Amino acid sequence: MEHAPLPTHLLTCPLCRQPLHQSDRQLLCSNRHSFDLARQGYVNLLPVQQKKSLQPGDSVAMVEARHRFLEQGCYAPISDWVNRTLLASNTSGSPFTVLDAGCGEGYYLRRLSEDLKQTEIATQLLGLDISKPAIQMAAKLERNITWLVASGKTPPLAE
Repeated sequence: MEHAPLPTHLLTCPLCRQPLHQSDRQLLCSNRHSFDLARQGYVNLLPVQQKKSLQPGDSVAMVEARHRFLEQGCYAPISDWVNRTLLASNTSGSPFTVLDAGCGEGYYLRRLSEDLKQTEIATQLLGLDISKPAIQMAAKLERNITWLVASGKTPPLAE
């Protein structure tokens, strides 16, 4: 199964802020910084210079515990309300982009992706989290979203 195409027009190098372009399984900038595309379907745009610890963000155990809790549906009403509000606000049906900064294992974006399948509205969904285990789980659970390991403090995104 294929992963979502990368929206390179939205991504910038986390080191020099230059635009990124894709070449095979890498993202490159004009200053020759490169970032590999993981076979699991995410991109790690968190350079070591931006890490405050060896394993920033949530651990595997924390991600798994949150996933088990969220899958019980406790926050489904909130997710449903946010999705209804978002879809209702797009009265023109125009394409739009959604960034979930601090997306964890992707619960909210996955639910939004499901709701969007009922529409014909073109969207680009991006999930960003500093936790590599969270993004790895998110990418495993949903391939039609762009998943990024990156800093929310300095997101590698175009203006």
